[in-house]
This record gives sequence, C-alpha cells and structure tokens, in this order.
Amino acid sequence: MNTEANPLSKYFRKPTIYVQIPTGGRFNPEIDKTILDEIPIMPMTAIDEISMSNPDELLNGEALVNLITSCVPTIPEPRNLCNIDADFLYLAIKHATYGKNIEHTHTCSNCEEQADYNIDINSILDKFPEIHDVEPVEYKDLKIYVHPPKMESMTRMALIEVEQTRILKAISDTGDESITEIELAKQFALSFRKVSKQNVNLLIEAIDRIETLDEVVTDKDTILEFMDNCETKVITRINDQITKVNNRPKDLTTFEFTCDACENKEKVRFELNPVNFSSAG
Repeated sequence: MNTEANPLSKYFRKPTIYVQIPTGGRFNPEIDKTILDEIPIMPMTAIDEISMSNPDELLNGEALVNLITSCVPTIPEPRNLCNIDADFLYLAIKHATYGKNIEHTHTCSNCEEQADYNIDINSILDKFPEIHDVEPVEYKDLKIYVHPPKMESMTRMALIEVEQTRILKAISDTGDESITEIELAKQFALSFRKVSKQNVNLLIEAIDRIETLDEVVTDKDTILEFMDNCETKVITRINDQITKVNNRPKDLTTFEFTCDACENKEKVRFELNPVNFSSAG
C-alpha cells in the first residue's frame, strides 16, 4: 500500500534511536556511506516479535536477517554484516523497542532469593570496540587481509555444530549394543572432521584478499587451494588475527548484582546471543 495515500501513515513506526556500528561499515561497501554516522533503528513489529520466538527461524538465522531487514532497512544485505555489527544491532533494536532498560531476573546463589534488576542497554552498546582497518597477516612476500566473520558464516557454523551434537547424542542414546566402540569412534571422527572443515571455511570467508608482489587475489577457490597447501603456522596466524578483530571486551555483558535479602554480591554474565533475544527482557 502507498503510505502517502494512507491517512494512518503518520502513525507508522519511526526510528527512535540512531547508532554507529562497530566496524563503521568498512567491510560492507553495499551500505550507503551517507548513513553510516547515524543508522536509524526502528522498533520491532508484532510479526518481528513472533519470529524471534520461533526456534527454527532463530537457529537457521532467518529470524535475525528478517529482524534487521524490518528494523534497519538502510542495511541492504543483513547476511553480509560482520557478526559483531549484527550483535550490536540486535541490542540497538531491543533498545528501540523496549527502551534503554532490560529487566533481568536473578536468583541469588547464596540465599536463592529472586529479584528483578534493570540493565542499561546503553552501557553495553558503549563498550563495543571500534574496529578500524585490520593489519594484514604477513607471510614471506604475501599480505593476507582479513575482516571479522560475517553473520551468515557464524550462523552456518552454529547450525553444523548443533547438527553434529544431535547426531552424536542420538548415537549415544540408542543403547544399541551392536554399535561397537570402533564404530562410535569413527562417527566422532567424522563429526570432528566436518566441524574442522567448516572452521577452515570460516577462515577463508573472513579473508578479504591476499596481495602478492604482482597481483591481488580475491577468488575464494584460489584462496582455498592456498589454505589447503600452506604451513600450519600460517593458518594459526590467520585464525589468531580473525579472533582478535572479533573479540569483545570481557566485561561487555558482565554485571554485578547485590542481593537485597542477604547483600551477597556476585557477577553475572548477560546473554548477548540473539537466540535468547526475546527471553532476555
């Protein structure tokens, strides 16, 4: 429907906060550079909330992609966002929808008294690091440029890990005495190999380009062949650099609560995982 012709259009949701993502859009050329200083965030709709309660949509990443598409329409390709930017936007959307405070119910480990505490989302958003240009990994005369893992890669990795856990649990729970320890070991080895392969794929997808003395290589198949045939220490250095640029401060979502009943103080980690997005409030 054309909103200009709808007499109710002035009552439609509008952006309530404006943010800058941690990477500044450096690794997302598809984002309009004119909005990077103030990305508008709109509140969730009822459909968004329902989708965020659907375990299947959450697990395969569709709910999260649809949420950003709905609430941050200036981001054209949510799947291509760096994972740290996506995490930041989930919290910003929560802020835009419910206000700056998240209500968290905490049970004291000392006296088991339950109480509700408010967590200021702004205090979390302010702790996200700014990610500038990432120094390349240098190997001989190569310069290997990486970026933080993308949201789609991390979602695919999580799916594979869940799938493998289910498979191994199903095998262990069968109680079938015909399955020998050797066969179980084979299944575990296959599972481990599949997850390891996906870890390597995650590294490849986080490589932006490799510069030689003569040319710049961006073709993923060419990079894959290089990764399959280079020394282990090169893979380790690439992995370390990607881990470094994807790290959050240790205290990003850690808060100290004081029990009103017994005055016991303890630190609690607030779950940032978007899978727990709806239940966090």
